[in-house]
Amino acid sequence: MLGRFKSALMNAVGASEMGLQYNSDSDTESVTDLINSNLPIAIETKPYSRPSFLGLTNEETQVSADHRVRPIIVPRDLSRLPWCAGYAECINAGKSTWNEDQATAMRGDLRILDTNVTIPYVMFSMFDGHAGFQVALTSRLHLHRIILERLMSIPGELLLNEDKDATIKGREMVIGAIELAYKQMDQIVEHQAHRGGGGCTALTVLFLNGRLYAAGAGDSRTILVLGDSERALTRDHTPDSESSRVRSLGYLKSTELLKGQFTPLQFRKRHFERDVGSAVMYREPFMTGWAYKILTQTDLRLPLISGQGKRSRVMGTIGVTRGFGDHGLKAGNTGVSIKPFLSSQPEVQSLDLEELNLTERDCIILATDGLWDVVSDEMAASILRKTLAPESPSLEYRLTMGAQELVQGARGRSFGREWWLKKAQDNGDEEVKMASVDDISVMVVPLYPYLCEHRQWVKTQQQERRHSVSSTQSSPEST
Repeated sequence: MLGRFKSALMNAVGASEMGLQYNSDSDTESVTDLINSNLPIAIETKPYSRPSFLGLTNEETQVSADHRVRPIIVPRDLSRLPWCAGYAECINAGKSTWNEDQATAMRGDLRILDTNVTIPYVMFSMFDGHAGFQVALTSRLHLHRIILERLMSIPGELLLNEDKDATIKGREMVIGAIELAYKQMDQIVEHQAHRGGGGCTALTVLFLNGRLYAAGAGDSRTILVLGDSERALTRDHTPDSESSRVRSLGYLKSTELLKGQFTPLQFRKRHFERDVGSAVMYREPFMTGWAYKILTQTDLRLPLISGQGKRSRVMGTIGVTRGFGDHGLKAGNTGVSIKPFLSSQPEVQSLDLEELNLTERDCIILATDGLWDVVSDEMAASILRKTLAPESPSLEYRLTMGAQELVQGARGRSFGREWWLKKAQDNGDEEVKMASVDDISVMVVPLYPYLCEHRQWVKTQQQERRHSVSSTQSSPEST
Protein backbone atom coordinates (compact mmCIF):
# COMPACT_ATOMS: atom_id res chain seq x y z
CA MET A 1 0.00 0.00 0.00
CA LEU A 2 2.79 2.41 0.86
CA GLY A 3 4.37 1.63 -2.48
CA ARG A 4 1.41 3.26 -4.19
CA PHE A 5 2.15 6.56 -2.47
CA LYS A 6 5.84 6.38 -3.36
CA SER A 7 5.03 5.84 -7.04
CA ALA A 8 1.98 8.10 -7.33
CA LEU A 9 3.90 10.85 -9.08
CA MET A 10 5.38 8.55 -11.68
CA ASN A 11 1.92 7.23 -12.51
CA ALA A 12 0.63 10.77 -13.10
CA VAL A 13 3.23 11.99 -15.61
CA GLY A 14 0.94 11.29 -18.54
CA ALA A 15 -1.36 14.27 -17.85
CA SER A 16 -1.16 17.02 -20.48
CA GLU A 17 1.00 19.99 -19.52
CA MET A 18 -0.72 23.31 -18.83
CA GLY A 19 -4.10 22.01 -19.97
CA LEU A 20 -7.01 24.36 -19.35
CA GLN A 21 -9.94 22.01 -18.73
CA TYR A 22 -10.11 20.10 -15.44
CA ASN A 23 -12.70 18.50 -13.24
CA SER A 24 -13.58 20.49 -10.13
CA ASP A 25 -13.55 19.05 -6.63
CA SER A 26 -16.15 16.30 -6.38
CA ASP A 27 -17.57 17.30 -2.99
CA THR A 28 -21.21 17.80 -4.00
CA GLU A 29 -22.93 18.75 -0.76
CA SER A 30 -25.07 21.82 -1.35
CA VAL A 31 -25.71 24.80 0.91
CA THR A 32 -29.01 26.62 1.27
CA ASP A 33 -28.97 29.96 -0.54
CA LEU A 34 -28.78 32.58 2.22
CA ILE A 35 -27.80 35.59 0.14
CA ASN A 36 -30.10 37.91 2.05
CA SER A 37 -29.72 36.27 5.44
CA ASN A 38 -27.00 35.78 8.03
CA LEU A 39 -28.97 33.19 9.95
CA PRO A 40 -27.18 29.89 10.65
CA ILE A 41 -28.35 26.80 8.81
CA ALA A 42 -28.26 23.16 9.76
CA ILE A 43 -25.39 21.23 8.18
CA GLU A 44 -25.25 17.47 8.35
CA THR A 45 -22.20 16.15 10.19
CA LYS A 46 -20.02 14.13 7.81
CA PRO A 47 -17.67 11.25 8.61
CA TYR A 48 -13.94 11.86 8.36
CA SER A 49 -12.42 11.98 4.89
CA ARG A 50 -9.44 13.40 3.07
CA PRO A 51 -9.67 15.97 0.21
CA SER A 52 -11.57 14.35 -2.64
CA PHE A 53 -8.97 15.28 -5.26
CA LEU A 54 -6.55 12.85 -3.57
CA GLY A 55 -8.77 9.95 -4.63
CA LEU A 56 -8.02 7.87 -1.51
CA THR A 57 -9.96 4.74 -0.67
CA ASN A 58 -10.95 4.12 2.96
CA GLU A 59 -8.04 1.71 3.30
CA GLU A 60 -5.60 4.24 1.88
CA THR A 61 -6.94 6.91 4.24
CA GLN A 62 -6.08 4.60 7.14
CA VAL A 63 -2.56 4.07 5.77
CA SER A 64 -2.05 7.82 5.30
CA ALA A 65 -2.65 8.26 9.06
CA ASP A 66 0.41 6.23 10.08
CA HIS A 67 2.11 8.48 12.66
CA ARG A 68 5.34 6.48 12.65
CA VAL A 69 5.98 6.56 8.91
CA ARG A 70 4.19 9.85 8.11
CA PRO A 71 3.92 9.05 4.37
CA ILE A 72 3.83 12.05 2.03
CA ILE A 73 0.58 11.82 0.09
CA VAL A 74 -0.05 13.30 -3.37
CA PRO A 75 -3.06 13.07 -5.72
CA ARG A 76 -3.39 9.94 -7.81
CA ASP A 77 -4.58 12.03 -10.78
CA LEU A 78 -2.89 15.43 -11.07
CA SER A 79 -5.59 16.68 -13.44
CA ARG A 80 -8.11 16.69 -10.58
CA LEU A 81 -6.66 20.05 -9.54
CA PRO A 82 -6.94 23.16 -11.77
CA TRP A 83 -3.82 23.59 -13.93
CA CYS A 84 -2.41 20.44 -12.32
CA ALA A 85 -1.52 22.47 -9.24
CA GLY A 86 0.86 20.68 -6.91
CA TYR A 87 -0.39 19.23 -3.63
CA ALA A 88 1.22 17.14 -0.90
CA GLU A 89 0.46 16.39 2.73
CA CYS A 90 1.56 14.29 5.67
CA ILE A 91 0.06 13.57 9.07
CA ASN A 92 1.39 14.72 12.44
CA ALA A 93 3.71 12.67 14.63
CA GLY A 94 1.00 11.58 17.07
CA LYS A 95 -0.55 14.92 18.01
CA SER A 96 -4.03 13.76 16.88
CA THR A 97 -5.50 10.55 15.51
CA TRP A 98 -6.28 12.02 12.10
CA ASN A 99 -4.76 14.63 9.83
CA GLU A 100 -6.92 17.62 10.77
CA ASP A 101 -5.84 19.73 7.77
CA GLN A 102 -8.26 19.90 4.83
CA ALA A 103 -8.10 21.42 1.35
CA THR A 104 -10.31 21.85 -1.69
CA ALA A 105 -10.26 23.33 -5.18
CA MET A 106 -12.97 24.06 -7.72
CA ARG A 107 -13.50 25.94 -10.95
CA GLY A 108 -16.50 27.00 -12.99
CA ASP A 109 -18.38 29.94 -14.48
CA LEU A 110 -19.88 32.58 -12.22
CA ARG A 111 -23.26 33.81 -13.45
CA ILE A 112 -23.52 37.57 -13.10
CA LEU A 113 -26.71 39.01 -11.65
CA ASP A 114 -28.93 40.98 -14.12
CA THR A 115 -26.73 40.12 -17.15
CA ASN A 116 -26.20 37.17 -19.46
CA VAL A 117 -22.44 37.26 -18.79
CA THR A 118 -20.55 34.49 -17.01
CA ILE A 119 -17.03 34.91 -15.63
CA PRO A 120 -14.66 31.96 -15.21
CA TYR A 121 -13.38 31.53 -11.66
CA VAL A 122 -10.98 29.21 -9.86
CA MET A 123 -10.87 28.83 -6.09
CA PHE A 124 -8.50 27.06 -3.70
CA SER A 125 -9.01 26.76 0.07
CA MET A 126 -7.07 25.21 2.93
CA PHE A 127 -8.06 24.63 6.57
CA ASP A 128 -6.06 23.64 9.65
CA GLY A 129 -8.28 22.07 12.29
CA HIS A 130 -7.67 21.94 16.03
CA ALA A 131 -9.42 20.08 18.83
CA GLY A 132 -11.00 17.78 16.23
CA PHE A 133 -11.42 17.52 12.46
CA GLN A 134 -15.09 18.41 12.07
CA VAL A 135 -14.91 22.21 11.66
CA ALA A 136 -12.16 21.93 9.04
CA LEU A 137 -14.10 19.22 7.21
CA THR A 138 -17.35 21.23 7.23
CA SER A 139 -15.46 24.29 5.96
CA ARG A 140 -13.90 22.27 3.17
CA LEU A 141 -17.31 21.05 2.04
CA HIS A 142 -19.16 24.36 2.18
CA LEU A 143 -17.11 27.56 2.30
CA HIS A 144 -16.43 27.78 -1.44
CA ARG A 145 -20.14 27.44 -2.25
CA ILE A 146 -21.07 30.15 0.26
CA ILE A 147 -18.50 32.46 -1.33
CA LEU A 148 -20.01 31.78 -4.77
CA GLU A 149 -23.50 32.56 -3.52
CA ARG A 150 -22.26 35.87 -2.16
CA LEU A 151 -20.50 36.68 -5.44
CA MET A 152 -23.62 35.87 -7.46
CA SER A 153 -25.58 38.43 -5.46
CA ILE A 154 -23.38 41.31 -6.68
CA PRO A 155 -24.94 43.37 -9.53
CA GLY A 156 -22.94 42.93 -12.72
CA GLU A 157 -22.35 46.64 -13.20
CA LEU A 158 -20.57 46.72 -9.84
CA LEU A 159 -18.72 43.40 -10.07
CA LEU A 160 -17.19 44.20 -13.45
CA ASN A 161 -16.41 47.84 -12.68
CA GLU A 162 -12.66 48.45 -12.29
CA ASP A 163 -12.71 52.09 -13.43
CA LYS A 164 -10.02 53.87 -11.43
CA ASP A 165 -12.42 56.78 -10.84
CA ALA A 166 -15.26 54.55 -9.60
CA THR A 167 -16.44 55.24 -6.06
CA ILE A 168 -16.71 51.50 -5.36
CA LYS A 169 -14.70 49.11 -7.50
CA GLY A 170 -15.54 45.52 -8.33
CA ARG A 171 -12.62 44.24 -6.28
CA GLU A 172 -14.09 45.84 -3.16
CA MET A 173 -17.39 44.02 -3.75
CA VAL A 174 -15.52 40.72 -4.13
CA ILE A 175 -13.60 41.32 -0.90
CA GLY A 176 -16.89 42.10 0.87
CA ALA A 177 -18.41 38.87 -0.45
CA ILE A 178 -15.49 36.84 0.92
CA GLU A 179 -15.71 38.57 4.30
CA LEU A 180 -19.44 37.91 4.59
CA ALA A 181 -18.96 34.29 3.53
CA TYR A 182 -16.39 33.76 6.30
CA LYS A 183 -18.80 35.23 8.82
CA GLN A 184 -21.59 32.94 7.62
CA MET A 185 -19.29 29.91 7.71
CA ASP A 186 -18.50 30.62 11.36
CA GLN A 187 -22.22 30.85 12.14
CA ILE A 188 -22.81 27.50 10.45
CA VAL A 189 -20.17 25.67 12.49
CA GLU A 190 -21.56 27.28 15.67
CA HIS A 191 -24.94 25.80 14.80
CA GLN A 192 -23.25 22.43 14.23
CA ALA A 193 -20.99 22.47 17.29
CA HIS A 194 -21.35 19.81 19.97
CA ARG A 195 -19.42 19.91 23.27
CA GLY A 196 -17.17 22.72 22.00
CA GLY A 197 -16.70 21.48 18.45
CA GLY A 198 -13.10 22.62 17.93
CA GLY A 199 -12.11 25.10 15.24
CA CYS A 200 -9.90 25.73 12.23
CA THR A 201 -7.88 28.36 10.44
CA ALA A 202 -8.74 29.21 6.82
CA LEU A 203 -7.06 30.27 3.59
CA THR A 204 -8.86 31.06 0.34
CA VAL A 205 -7.35 32.04 -3.00
CA LEU A 206 -9.83 33.18 -5.65
CA PHE A 207 -9.03 33.92 -9.30
CA LEU A 208 -11.73 36.14 -10.80
CA ASN A 209 -11.88 38.77 -13.55
CA GLY A 210 -8.10 38.92 -13.97
CA ARG A 211 -7.39 39.35 -10.27
CA LEU A 212 -6.10 37.16 -7.48
CA TYR A 213 -7.75 37.44 -4.05
CA ALA A 214 -5.87 35.94 -1.10
CA ALA A 215 -7.84 35.68 2.15
CA GLY A 216 -6.54 34.39 5.46
CA ALA A 217 -7.83 33.89 8.99
CA GLY A 218 -5.42 32.21 11.39
CA ASP A 219 -1.78 31.14 11.16
CA SER A 220 -1.85 29.23 7.89
CA ARG A 221 -0.21 31.35 5.19
CA THR A 222 -0.16 32.10 1.46
CA ILE A 223 2.99 33.49 -0.18
CA LEU A 224 3.68 34.74 -3.71
CA VAL A 225 6.83 33.43 -5.42
CA LEU A 226 7.46 35.81 -8.31
CA GLY A 227 10.75 35.50 -10.17
CA ASP A 228 13.55 35.92 -7.64
CA SER A 229 11.33 37.56 -5.04
CA GLU A 230 8.73 36.33 -2.58
CA ARG A 231 6.26 37.96 -0.23
CA ALA A 232 3.42 36.96 2.05
CA LEU A 233 -0.11 37.50 0.76
CA THR A 234 -1.65 36.73 4.16
CA ARG A 235 -0.34 37.32 7.68
CA ASP A 236 -0.43 35.12 10.75
CA HIS A 237 -3.11 35.97 13.29
CA THR A 238 -1.69 35.07 16.69
CA PRO A 239 -2.31 36.56 20.15
CA ASP A 240 1.05 38.30 19.77
CA SER A 241 0.36 39.82 16.33
CA GLU A 242 -3.19 40.81 17.33
CA SER A 243 -2.38 41.86 20.88
CA SER A 244 -3.77 45.38 20.42
CA ARG A 245 -7.14 44.21 19.07
CA VAL A 246 -7.63 41.51 21.69
CA ARG A 247 -6.53 43.60 24.67
CA SER A 248 -8.54 46.63 23.49
CA LEU A 249 -11.70 44.52 23.50
CA GLY A 250 -10.86 43.25 26.97
CA TYR A 251 -10.16 46.80 28.14
CA LEU A 252 -13.46 48.18 26.82
CA LYS A 253 -15.58 45.28 28.07
CA SER A 254 -13.58 44.12 31.05
CA THR A 255 -16.48 43.38 33.40
CA GLU A 256 -18.53 41.58 30.76
CA LEU A 257 -15.78 39.49 29.12
CA LEU A 258 -12.97 39.09 31.64
CA LYS A 259 -15.17 38.27 34.68
CA GLY A 260 -12.57 39.59 37.07
CA GLN A 261 -10.20 36.77 36.13
CA PHE A 262 -7.88 38.47 33.62
CA THR A 263 -6.24 41.85 33.01
CA PRO A 264 -5.97 43.50 29.57
CA LEU A 265 -2.90 45.46 30.70
CA GLN A 266 0.51 44.37 29.50
CA PHE A 267 3.46 44.23 31.89
CA ARG A 268 7.14 43.82 31.07
CA LYS A 269 7.27 40.75 33.31
CA ARG A 270 5.05 38.63 35.52
CA HIS A 271 4.50 40.18 38.97
CA PHE A 272 3.69 38.59 42.31
CA GLU A 273 2.15 39.49 45.67
CA ARG A 274 5.47 40.84 46.96
CA ASP A 275 5.52 43.43 44.12
CA VAL A 276 2.22 45.12 45.10
CA GLY A 277 2.82 48.80 45.87
CA SER A 278 5.97 49.07 43.79
CA ALA A 279 6.37 51.02 40.54
CA VAL A 280 6.29 48.76 37.49
CA MET A 281 6.36 49.23 33.72
CA TYR A 282 3.13 48.60 31.86
CA ARG A 283 1.06 49.69 28.88
CA GLU A 284 -2.60 49.85 27.99
CA PRO A 285 -3.94 48.40 24.72
CA PHE A 286 -3.82 51.69 22.79
CA MET A 287 -0.16 52.32 23.74
CA THR A 288 2.94 51.52 21.68
CA GLY A 289 5.28 52.92 24.33
CA TRP A 290 5.61 52.12 28.02
CA ALA A 291 4.75 53.90 31.27
CA TYR A 292 5.04 53.42 35.05
CA LYS A 293 2.26 52.67 37.50
CA ILE A 294 1.93 51.50 41.10
CA LEU A 295 1.10 47.82 41.04
CA THR A 296 -2.24 46.96 42.67
CA GLN A 297 -3.82 43.68 43.73
CA THR A 298 -6.07 43.63 40.65
CA ASP A 299 -2.98 43.85 38.42
CA LEU A 300 -2.03 40.36 39.61
CA ARG A 301 -4.87 38.84 37.62
CA LEU A 302 -3.91 36.48 34.82
CA PRO A 303 -2.81 38.26 31.62
CA LEU A 304 -5.33 38.26 28.81
CA ILE A 305 -2.42 37.56 26.46
CA SER A 306 0.66 35.67 27.59
CA GLY A 307 3.84 34.60 25.83
CA GLN A 308 5.36 35.82 22.58
CA GLY A 309 5.31 34.80 18.92
CA LYS A 310 4.04 31.29 18.23
CA ARG A 311 4.01 30.60 21.98
CA SER A 312 1.58 33.42 22.75
CA ARG A 313 -1.86 32.45 24.03
CA VAL A 314 -5.24 34.08 24.68
CA MET A 315 -6.15 33.39 28.32
CA GLY A 316 -3.34 30.83 28.36
CA THR A 317 -5.36 28.57 26.06
CA ILE A 318 -5.36 29.16 22.28
CA GLY A 319 -2.59 30.32 19.94
CA VAL A 320 -4.63 31.62 16.99
CA THR A 321 -7.02 34.56 17.06
CA ARG A 322 -8.91 34.19 13.77
CA GLY A 323 -10.66 31.31 12.05
CA PHE A 324 -13.87 29.31 12.39
CA GLY A 325 -15.35 27.57 15.42
CA ASP A 326 -14.15 27.41 19.04
CA HIS A 327 -17.59 28.61 20.14
CA GLY A 328 -17.55 26.54 23.32
CA LEU A 329 -13.92 27.18 24.25
CA LYS A 330 -13.36 28.20 27.89
CA ALA A 331 -10.23 29.38 29.69
CA GLY A 332 -8.94 26.65 31.99
CA ASN A 333 -10.07 26.75 35.65
CA THR A 334 -12.05 29.98 35.09
CA GLY A 335 -15.01 29.11 32.85
CA VAL A 336 -14.47 32.39 30.95
CA SER A 337 -15.49 32.20 27.28
CA ILE A 338 -12.65 32.86 24.81
CA LYS A 339 -14.75 33.12 21.65
CA PRO A 340 -15.49 36.88 21.98
CA PHE A 341 -11.78 37.52 21.44
CA LEU A 342 -11.58 35.32 18.33
CA SER A 343 -12.62 36.63 14.92
CA SER A 344 -13.77 34.92 11.72
CA GLN A 345 -12.99 38.04 9.66
CA PRO A 346 -10.30 37.34 7.06
CA GLU A 347 -7.76 39.83 5.84
CA VAL A 348 -7.96 39.93 2.05
CA GLN A 349 -5.37 41.12 -0.43
CA SER A 350 -6.09 41.64 -4.14
CA LEU A 351 -3.59 41.64 -7.03
CA ASP A 352 -4.04 42.55 -10.69
CA LEU A 353 -2.23 39.71 -12.45
CA GLU A 354 -1.69 41.76 -15.61
CA GLU A 355 0.66 43.99 -13.61
CA LEU A 356 2.96 41.18 -12.45
CA ASN A 357 4.74 40.26 -15.71
CA LEU A 358 4.15 36.57 -15.03
CA THR A 359 6.04 33.55 -16.33
CA GLU A 360 4.99 29.92 -16.10
CA ARG A 361 7.20 29.37 -13.05
CA ASP A 362 5.54 32.06 -10.94
CA CYS A 363 3.36 30.48 -8.24
CA ILE A 364 1.66 30.91 -4.93
CA ILE A 365 2.19 28.54 -2.01
CA LEU A 366 -0.70 27.83 0.35
CA ALA A 367 0.29 25.91 3.46
CA THR A 368 -0.76 25.22 7.02
CA ASP A 369 1.50 26.16 9.91
CA GLY A 370 2.98 22.68 9.89
CA LEU A 371 5.18 24.05 7.10
CA TRP A 372 5.67 27.64 8.29
CA ASP A 373 6.66 26.67 11.85
CA VAL A 374 10.02 25.39 10.55
CA VAL A 375 10.34 26.75 6.98
CA SER A 376 10.62 30.49 6.33
CA ASP A 377 9.02 32.25 3.36
CA GLU A 378 12.48 32.66 1.82
CA MET A 379 13.40 29.01 2.28
CA ALA A 380 10.07 27.81 0.85
CA ALA A 381 10.52 30.03 -2.21
CA SER A 382 14.08 28.74 -2.69
CA ILE A 383 12.97 25.09 -2.50
CA LEU A 384 10.23 25.74 -5.04
CA ARG A 385 12.47 27.60 -7.49
CA LYS A 386 15.02 24.78 -7.48
CA THR A 387 12.30 22.24 -8.16
CA LEU A 388 10.65 24.21 -10.97
CA ALA A 389 13.90 25.36 -12.65
CA PRO A 390 14.63 22.33 -14.89
CA GLU A 391 12.94 22.02 -18.26
CA SER A 392 11.94 18.43 -17.62
CA PRO A 393 9.94 16.54 -16.52
CA SER A 394 6.73 18.33 -17.41
CA LEU A 395 5.75 21.38 -15.37
CA GLU A 396 2.67 19.68 -13.87
CA TYR A 397 4.95 16.97 -12.53
CA ARG A 398 7.37 19.55 -11.12
CA LEU A 399 4.54 21.43 -9.38
CA THR A 400 3.68 18.30 -7.43
CA MET A 401 7.37 17.61 -6.85
CA GLY A 402 7.62 21.14 -5.44
CA ALA A 403 4.79 20.48 -3.00
CA GLN A 404 6.45 17.19 -2.02
CA GLU A 405 9.81 18.85 -1.45
CA LEU A 406 8.23 21.50 0.75
CA VAL A 407 6.48 18.88 2.90
CA GLN A 408 9.71 16.88 3.09
CA GLY A 409 11.60 20.04 4.05
CA ALA A 410 9.31 20.52 7.06
CA ARG A 411 8.75 16.89 8.08
CA GLY A 412 12.43 15.90 7.97
CA ARG A 413 13.39 12.36 8.90
CA SER A 414 12.68 10.10 11.82
CA PHE A 415 15.49 9.24 14.25
CA GLY A 416 14.11 6.97 16.91
CA ARG A 417 10.84 8.50 18.02
CA GLU A 418 11.69 12.06 17.00
CA TRP A 419 11.74 13.97 13.72
CA TRP A 420 14.72 16.12 12.82
CA LEU A 421 15.89 18.46 10.07
CA LYS A 422 19.48 18.62 8.85
CA LYS A 423 20.89 21.64 7.03
CA ALA A 424 24.40 22.00 5.59
CA GLN A 425 26.31 25.06 6.83
CA ASP A 426 29.02 27.05 5.07
CA ASN A 427 31.76 25.39 7.11
CA GLY A 428 30.68 21.94 5.96
CA ASP A 429 29.03 20.95 9.24
CA GLU A 430 25.37 20.06 9.57
CA GLU A 431 22.90 22.05 11.63
CA VAL A 432 20.27 19.85 13.28
CA LYS A 433 16.94 21.15 14.54
CA MET A 434 13.54 19.74 15.38
CA ALA A 435 11.25 19.10 12.41
CA SER A 436 7.55 19.86 12.32
CA VAL A 437 5.50 17.31 14.21
CA ASP A 438 2.22 18.93 13.12
CA ASP A 439 0.03 18.04 10.15
CA ILE A 440 1.62 19.53 7.01
CA SER A 441 -0.38 20.46 3.90
CA VAL A 442 1.05 22.35 0.92
CA MET A 443 -0.50 23.51 -2.35
CA VAL A 444 1.55 25.04 -5.19
CA VAL A 445 -0.62 26.96 -7.67
CA PRO A 446 0.80 28.36 -10.93
CA LEU A 447 -0.43 31.84 -11.92
CA TYR A 448 0.30 32.06 -15.63
CA PRO A 449 -2.35 29.53 -16.80
CA TYR A 450 -5.13 31.60 -15.26
CA LEU A 451 -3.83 34.78 -16.88
CA CYS A 452 -3.91 33.00 -20.26
CA GLU A 453 -7.47 31.86 -19.62
CA HIS A 454 -8.55 35.35 -18.58
CA ARG A 455 -7.03 36.97 -21.65
CA GLN A 456 -8.87 34.49 -23.86
CA TRP A 457 -12.13 35.21 -22.02
CA VAL A 458 -11.67 38.98 -22.49
CA LYS A 459 -10.95 38.45 -26.19
CA THR A 460 -14.08 36.32 -26.59
CA GLN A 461 -16.22 38.92 -24.81
CA GLN A 462 -14.90 41.67 -27.08
CA GLN A 463 -15.62 39.60 -30.17
CA GLU A 464 -19.16 38.87 -29.01
CA ARG A 465 -19.81 42.56 -28.31
CA ARG A 466 -18.53 43.55 -31.76
CA HIS A 467 -20.68 40.87 -33.35
CA SER A 468 -23.72 42.05 -31.39
CA VAL A 469 -23.18 45.68 -32.44
CA SER A 470 -22.62 44.65 -36.05
CA SER A 471 -25.80 42.54 -36.08
CA THR A 472 -27.83 45.41 -34.59
CA GLN A 473 -26.57 47.92 -37.15
CA SER A 474 -27.28 45.62 -40.10
CA SER A 475 -30.78 44.54 -38.98
CA PRO A 476 -33.84 45.96 -40.92
CA GLU A 477 -35.18 47.59 -37.76
CA SER A 478 -32.07 49.78 -37.50
CA THR A 479 -32.49 51.33 -40.97
